[in-house]
Amino acid sequence: MNTTIPVFDIDNTEQFHQFVQCLENEFSFLRVSKIDVQDETVLEGDGMRIFCLYRGHGEVFLPKGYRTQEGDGNLLPADLYQPDPIDPKFVSLLQSIQKKRSTLTAKADVPINAIMGRWDIAGGFFCGDITGELWRLLEQAPRPWSSDSELEKIIESLFLQYRNIGFSTKLVDSWEKIITGDQLIVTKTKPLHVRGHFSCFSIEHVNRKTSHVSEVRRLRFLLDTAGGCSPGFDPFRRLPMTWFPNYPNENGDGLNFFNNHVVNIPAENSPTHFHPKIPIGGGLPQTEFYLVLDPDEYQLSTAGLETSITLYPDLRDLKHFETHHLQSGMIVYMPPGTGHRGQNVFALIMTIPGFKPGNELYLDSDIFERTNGGSPYNENHLQSKNYVRLEDYL
Repeated sequence: MNTTIPVFDIDNTEQFHQFVQCLENEFSFLRVSKIDVQDETVLEGDGMRIFCLYRGHGEVFLPKGYRTQEGDGNLLPADLYQPDPIDPKFVSLLQSIQKKRSTLTAKADVPINAIMGRWDIAGGFFCGDITGELWRLLEQAPRPWSSDSELEKIIESLFLQYRNIGFSTKLVDSWEKIITGDQLIVTKTKPLHVRGHFSCFSIEHVNRKTSHVSEVRRLRFLLDTAGGCSPGFDPFRRLPMTWFPNYPNENGDGLNFFNNHVVNIPAENSPTHFHPKIPIGGGLPQTEFYLVLDPDEYQLSTAGLETSITLYPDLRDLKHFETHHLQSGMIVYMPPGTGHRGQNVFALIMTIPGFKPGNELYLDSDIFERTNGGSPYNENHLQSKNYVRLEDYL
């Protein structure tokens, strides 16, 4: 069977160049590259430039006064960071949610519970980024989220506050550890000093002069959140940069041009899905690519298991599929409308313009029915279908 979905090796110069051409030909505002840091250097960019570590480790210099929304996974070190004071109005909002929790629907209660878990009542602070939970409300929890109209309005208000809450401020100048899976962001006026031995995938929006995300996101300080390719119990799914819901008067995809998750995808939990060519909700359709990481870095359940991805390049013919065996450093490029299912894959999953809410459609039921079980599917997701007719998206 001829391969129709490109798979590249990031360490192969010619193949990586081909991958760069795929992206830059499709998206003229992007500049794509990779860098290898071997000592101390300065990361710079003309636009908003994102560096995703895919191998190795090092350090980044962060000055006193640096602010970050990390700390909802492992706590930020108390000798380096202090949570910002919590606004009394936001405390009142959290108290109202707590009182009315019993009125939430079952699907809304999970992300709301994760949001409330960031509130340290005794310490008087709220720490971490709730963007992933708001995405889950949009993606997986049909409205109304509550039978109480007041609580419904309170939850709505979170979409107007999430960019300004959950920060901590650095107390001293110091170097801090960075490892595989971590994310760094620079702009022309805000370079970063780094040192060590590591490799980064770099993607830059040449017309974006500021960043809407703090400069460093380290996986160890980020909360695990189930969803997407890893919807099961106790996932490793951490979100250096996920979808930013629009504020009023933001058009199209708003601030989003690139999102990434670092996800461990056990075969039993992974649904076959696609992102439609005509996006639900407008904006650009979702283009996705996996950069496979080494699961040994985090001692994950998929370490030592056979790693692969099954792809359906033409949804009009679900009897036609490709299975690629993967290893660390491989990139799988999936245009909109490509069915895909990772199996025992630990990957940096990247998307342009991002993980668009409502644009993940689950295929396993149609694969089973239309091929009489002849093509690979996940029997654990036969009930996950979330659309009426596949033909409406072809």
